[in-house]
Amino acid sequence: MSMGAAAAFMVTGPATKITNLGAVKIVLGARNFLLYLAFALLSALAAGFVVDFVF
Repeated sequence: MSMGAAAAFMVTGPATKITNLGAVKIVLGARNFLLYLAFALLSALAAGFVVDFVF
């Protein structure tokens, strides 16, 4: 596994736990919940690419 893949995994792990997702959906509502998921996944991808290219 590359360092970038590991970084992306470490970012998305806590953000996509089923218990956390349930709580976030209740607090934020459906639309903002989807935005939260999209932001978390895109941030993880960006972090993975940055780590791969820098290190």
